[in-house]
Amino acid sequence: MSAYTSLKPDIRSVPVKALENFDFTMFATLAVMLTVFGDGSASGIDAIVSGVVTLVLIAAVFGLFQLVIEGVEWWRYKLTLEEESIVVRSGILRPKRRTIPFSRIQQSTVSTTTLSRPFGLAVLECETAGNPDEADLSVRYLERTDAEDLQRRIQSAADVDATSAKPPERRRVFTLRPRELALYGVTRSHPKTVLLAALAWVGANYFEPDAMTDLRSTAVALLEDLLPLSPAVVLGLVVLAGWLAGVVLAIDRMARFRLSAGEGSFRRQHGLFRTTDADVSNDRIQIARVRSNPIHRRLGLAQADIGTAGLSDPAPFGLKWPLAPLARRDVAWDLVERAVGVDRSAIHLQSLPTRARRRYVVRYALGVVALAVGTVIARQFVPAARVIPLPLFAVFLALAPLAGHVTWTHRGYALLEDHVVVRRGFWTRRTYVIPTDTVQNLTVSQSPFQRRVDLVSVRLDVASMPFLPGVPLPDVDASVGGRLQHRLLEDDSDDDSEDDPTEVPTGRT
Repeated sequence: MSAYTSLKPDIRSVPVKALENFDFTMFATLAVMLTVFGDGSASGIDAIVSGVVTLVLIAAVFGLFQLVIEGVEWWRYKLTLEEESIVVRSGILRPKRRTIPFSRIQQSTVSTTTLSRPFGLAVLECETAGNPDEADLSVRYLERTDAEDLQRRIQSAADVDATSAKPPERRRVFTLRPRELALYGVTRSHPKTVLLAALAWVGANYFEPDAMTDLRSTAVALLEDLLPLSPAVVLGLVVLAGWLAGVVLAIDRMARFRLSAGEGSFRRQHGLFRTTDADVSNDRIQIARVRSNPIHRRLGLAQADIGTAGLSDPAPFGLKWPLAPLARRDVAWDLVERAVGVDRSAIHLQSLPTRARRRYVVRYALGVVALAVGTVIARQFVPAARVIPLPLFAVFLALAPLAGHVTWTHRGYALLEDHVVVRRGFWTRRTYVIPTDTVQNLTVSQSPFQRRVDLVSVRLDVASMPFLPGVPLPDVDASVGGRLQHRLLEDDSDDDSEDDPTEVPTGRT
């Protein structure tokens, strides 16, 4: 790789970025305001047409302004590849110069969007552990071939053992088949699209400005005879439509998923309309996870993903680098074994102490009692609360022992020589595999209730989950926390002795 290579994004990225940065949410809000707070000179369809014309004019002015801004930013942007780092110069009113050492890059990704793909453009993103909110380097947009070539050069420079910019040799280790792809989309809950569909239905039914009355009346008149359905059924259909939209988006995101592995690295490629090509080195991996829901477990399937110290997803569980969106359980564990070097045959999960089960039963029973007392009080002041039948809480109280037992049976842990394995969750069972040398800190806590039964909670913090309270291991014996603390201190002392050339190794009896 030649030193001091300078480049700029493709000039066609200017209109593409201007269109992608167009704030449609702002214009949707503005459309509602123009319709509701208009001068009243027009009504019905005329008011809507007038509002649309006004919005088009505003959008044209805003789009032109955005185009100028993106053009100036493109002119000011410059990326330079030096011998050991990437230097980025950008900014208009406040110029910035960022230096990113190759050795700090955790992962790199080449992706396309629906708008950039027809132009043959792609975005290159490089992530380090320094900024959990967004990618440290995001070049929008380069020619697809240029982005892939730059990704290879960055990866070869970041690898310690790399001696040339020649692409590393990899072989295919996993391909997502159509059956698993369909199950991946169908077995997810898709809360975002479902919530948006439900909110849209609520807004259409309970927010009726005068200017929209004629249009609504016409639509309702056309559909009333065809679909004589109750509002509850219509809401159910809307929620179903939102879920189906989420299924389509999930399938589009993971279509044509291919995972390749080379000497110490992984590469994944997927996407139909929005494509992704991501690369990560094994020595950057901080944590691995295998998860499954009841449907997956029934079919013998599981999902496998990993986390690095770079950009992580803050919701819901902090990992965003899939090894296998959905695969046979043994295949998922094979990929995890390859990623973090764990010996799967050595994993024998231990159950929590039986007194932890009693604690869960008492916790759920007290929760039911608290809800029952709150309902009784609410019935005195809120008439709507009287529809809640009090005998229902007796049923919940009877189910508390079963809930406590289910929670207890789905939790476990294993302390291996170089890894800690934690399993938790009933509906979505998650098994975390954490290399001990990636644990940043360990917290052992004990509540007053745990003190009564001699239990503690352990939290393992890793760099790939910056927004979340680590990986919890609750309700274990106090000795487990002490063993983990000793293990981490022992690993640190071993690292120090390796780093210190004057350290004289001593034998052990």
